[in-house]
Amino acid sequence: MNSNDSTDGMAGAGLESPRFQPLTPLTRAEIAFIEQVVWPMPRAEVLARLERDVQTACEIELATIPIYLFSYYSINRTVATGSSLDPVSAFANSAGSQIMSVAVEEMLHMSLSANLFFALFGRSPQLYRKAPASYPAQLPYHKLIGPDGPQGPCDAPVEIPLASFGFEQLWHFLQIENPGRFDLPPKDRDWSTIGQFYSYIRCMLYSPCLGESDFCVGKAELQIQHYNYSPSNVDTVSPKGPFNEWQAPSGADSAAKSAQFANASDSHAGRTALITVSSRLQALQAIDTICDQGEGFNHRKFDDPRHQEYSHYYKFLRLQAQLEGYAGSIEQLAPKPQPPAPLLPTITQAQQAGFVYAFPTNPVTANYPAPLQALSDFCNGLFQYMLIMTEVIFCVPAEPGRVQQQQSQKMYFNIALHRSMIWVLDKYIQEMRKITLADGTAFAPTFEFVNLGLAFDSFTTLTALGQAALASLTNNPLVPSWLASDFTYYIETALTRNSAAGAPKHLPNVADYMPYPFASAPAFPTSIGTQPPGAELHACMGLNSCQGQDRFGLSGPAGPNECAGQGFCSTANDHQCHTENDCRHQGGCGLYGTNEEMSQPGRNACSALGSCATPINAERFITDGEHQRHSVWQRARKVFHEQEWPALRAKNPALPEQLPPVGGSAFVDKNGDVFADGPAYLWISADNTERGNMTACGASGMSGAGGCT
Repeated sequence: MNSNDSTDGMAGAGLESPRFQPLTPLTRAEIAFIEQVVWPMPRAEVLARLERDVQTACEIELATIPIYLFSYYSINRTVATGSSLDPVSAFANSAGSQIMSVAVEEMLHMSLSANLFFALFGRSPQLYRKAPASYPAQLPYHKLIGPDGPQGPCDAPVEIPLASFGFEQLWHFLQIENPGRFDLPPKDRDWSTIGQFYSYIRCMLYSPCLGESDFCVGKAELQIQHYNYSPSNVDTVSPKGPFNEWQAPSGADSAAKSAQFANASDSHAGRTALITVSSRLQALQAIDTICDQGEGFNHRKFDDPRHQEYSHYYKFLRLQAQLEGYAGSIEQLAPKPQPPAPLLPTITQAQQAGFVYAFPTNPVTANYPAPLQALSDFCNGLFQYMLIMTEVIFCVPAEPGRVQQQQSQKMYFNIALHRSMIWVLDKYIQEMRKITLADGTAFAPTFEFVNLGLAFDSFTTLTALGQAALASLTNNPLVPSWLASDFTYYIETALTRNSAAGAPKHLPNVADYMPYPFASAPAFPTSIGTQPPGAELHACMGLNSCQGQDRFGLSGPAGPNECAGQGFCSTANDHQCHTENDCRHQGGCGLYGTNEEMSQPGRNACSALGSCATPINAERFITDGEHQRHSVWQRARKVFHEQEWPALRAKNPALPEQLPPVGGSAFVDKNGDVFADGPAYLWISADNTERGNMTACGASGMSGAGGCT
């Protein structure tokens, strides 16, 4: 680096120059630290400290993710159905959404720190082998002695446990997110709050030894791109109160109308939440997003300009304020933001026992019964493999000029990361917790380190763990046969990444809330009939491009449909989640994914790029982006009409100007357009007796009708 770009005029302009101010103004303590410590520091030491500390930032964020996920999975969010939702069940669902919303943003923070590290040093930070090997764990370089807790004065090292949701575990969450005093000095060792640690990194970024060229050593196109992150999904949503799970989003009592979103779309600095870094300003914006959302001197209740989202600390504090034990507790809280008064209704410990699985605290695989240890090892292997894949994403560059759906990195993220983390690992842990051990506790994830070897050997090692887990399911006295089938499906999905495999068939029974309204309609076909030659597969009802193309095909009880846009449901292979589609135009939408994905249901460009399950049940609503709360199926029809219909009419002028009613002429003539909002869940699940056809609901129970409870 030459001397001309080493300072950018910083020393002469001073810190008051707007060009060098981050969006969050520097504190007096930070200005003093920059002037007294950072500016005199030699360039080699600045880079060495940034290399060490930005790597540590990734490790701090990584250490918190299992802590939050463990408590999240201890909550049963659907102990009551939407129509029977009571205040306790509503609290349980809300607690799950709040914790998951923080976990999602911690993943964002880890990605921002990783992008900053790559920008500065041209290589991925190390994640594999850097998560805590077991719990309880200290956050890296955290001050050893913490503030007074729920049980009295704290004179022992601060160690964060894996524990079920409850008052004391929320206290540990508050320790992690504690905003501290506004005038605390920046510290990268022995810090009391994470804000002090990020303050140190922020100050180092002001070094006059760093020029703009230092922030693009690792090119932006090789970093994790913005289209791999969205702030909201179905697991960060919770209901405000009772709702009719059978009602389409347009209905007054629908899940969409009841939905409340824990994360806001504007709680970030820079042009997007997940930014790439190629300048000093972008580096500061990345740190600002991390600090404003939770890891900084945030004394406000909210972390976004519109006051739609609480800060991490305040989210957890409000949950704690509704639990028995909050009033009169001697735990030491930050003075700002001011702690709320106890919130009503008070959730007692007895009531918590009704929706919290009795996870053991800080479980280890070796202490589980021998028949379950291989299943636990595979769970841990999945988590470690996710870390390896996160490092590998820096080898998959963004491709200028290509839309999101054509990006190789997006394809990689969907298949390797989203499918493994959000789909397989999530569902695997939900199966684990259904097993009750002899001591009355539930079988829980341990998030221990499992050695997968070198990166290029890791999948082979993971496969061996999976085969051992599969073998352990044979005649396993602790795993019922239906649960063994589910475990088998998720293990095989992880190892083969084959979305064509059949879904697990065991789903809980769901009571009918109304008479079956589709008795005169032909039963939903569990197999797809013969299609017209050359017909392109499609994701759902009414998205067919030609006559005779639909779920029944050329022969069926309803007869061939008479027109494009009128067919009975999907011709694509059914699948249950984001990225699981086999081909283009097979992706449903609404539960997971980015705004672009959710805006284009049924129009994905390729396999693994579809957003969520098909068929698209009528009750499903979009959870993020410009169409949030809107019907997924209605959006799919609109996109089909705008993007496909003109070309189809050009080929066949006999087609009407507007899309015809769905459902096939024979049925529509008798009953009217009863599927005006798409195929209802009750119809897809075959008269409410077979639950294997549709499980697109996530954990909140809000977007898949009765199949989510």
